[in-house]
Amino acid sequence: MKKALLSSLTIALLLGSSVASAQTSIACEYMLLRVYHAEMDYCRVSLPKEREDRYQRMRAAMEQFIRANAKRGPEAMIAGIANNEKRAIAGLSSCQSEDFKLARQAIDQLTDFSNERQVNETLKVPRDPQRGTCG
Repeated sequence: MKKALLSSLTIALLLGSSVASAQTSIACEYMLLRVYHAEMDYCRVSLPKEREDRYQRMRAAMEQFIRANAKRGPEAMIAGIANNEKRAIAGLSSCQSEDFKLARQAIDQLTDFSNERQVNETLKVPRDPQRGTCG
């Protein structure tokens, strides 16, 4: 079920659906960013420098947003999302699997300059970071 959920959301992101992006919660997009990056690290696939830099900026901005806007326990929320990295790696069948190919495509989309710009615009509006969908 987890892979199906991630797959459906990733497909929406890969298709560039502004509606899907607008309705996706910050917490969900933050989780996807971290999970896919963790899978890349696990499989020893490095992002190009400009994408790694975008990943680091987006991760930091989303963490700052979560800390500023979470109604309860922002640190617990961030830690819970971090635990998803371990579960994703444990569920990864291999670095040659279709799941990993999907992760590579998704992290490319998530770290695209246009997505960073869209995320930055989204983060300008204070709200519950869990508001929106995750799939």
